[in-house]
Amino acid sequence: MKEKTIISTATLVASLLMYFYAKSAEKDAIPHVMIGGFMGAIIGESICEYFNKNKKQ
Repeated sequence: MKEKTIISTATLVASLLMYFYAKSAEKDAIPHVMIGGFMGAIIGESICEYFNKNKKQ
């Protein structure tokens, strides 16, 4: 998979999870979605780095 696809997918999934969490907890969704997107981008970058490191070895 391409790096952009992995990062975009992780960002989307984390954002949606945080959105549903905010809605179920009856809180404002916007800050939670932003935090989830940031966390998803970090997770996606980490996954890409892990796969790239293993390809080089």
